[in-house]
Amino acid sequence: TRTGIPQIFILNSDGTGMRQLTSEQDGACQPDWSPDGMRIVYVSPCRQYQGSQGIYRGSSLYIVDYNGENRTALPTTLGGDFEPAWSPDGKRIAFTSLRDNYMEIYMINLENLQVTRLTRAQGVLGGSYARMPSWNPAGFQIAYVLKRTGTTQIWVTTDGDVNAGKPNDQIAQTGNNTNDFLPVWTKDGQYILFNQTNFEGTAPAWLMSIRYEDRLS
Repeated sequence: TRTGIPQIFILNSDGTGMRQLTSEQDGACQPDWSPDGMRIVYVSPCRQYQGSQGIYRGSSLYIVDYNGENRTALPTTLGGDFEPAWSPDGKRIAFTSLRDNYMEIYMINLENLQVTRLTRAQGVLGGSYARMPSWNPAGFQIAYVLKRTGTTQIWVTTDGDVNAGKPNDQIAQTGNNTNDFLPVWTKDGQYILFNQTNFEGTAPAWLMSIRYEDRLS
């Protein structure tokens, strides 16, 4: 926010060569690199989180080259799209959307711009919302956050199969007094790392890990 509102910057891993990538009037945030390192998907507008859940209502997804050129807006609808995650094959982007008036995870195919809904939190899964998608390295599973029974939990889906009513896998049973969020797969696909805090969200977040093979069945 050094310009006054959130913008995306790039710098080298040693801290040198910092430069501003975006100049969105209403701010830009939540960048995610394409697998080849040539493009970045990001969210705008995002002056600030809206509401206690930390959402960007009315936001859209944009793609820009690593040098700031060729800015492209992806199809959007009313509500808001945010939390993008680029697939390992570079052909799809999973994201959280409010187009259903509550958070669900969708996927856009970059070759034909077809949008597919991947979760049904309030239907098949018996929850209230799904968000924070994270691809496994092979690109056929997505870890995500599901709010269910009052707490947020880490679940895994197979992209494209949820609409057929196939079950998802809950990763861990951490109880009704904790919230799990921000899942990330390790590069070998064997473990899922995630953050955990107390139910009220007042405790510092712990970094947790679980082997995918040890998930709940």
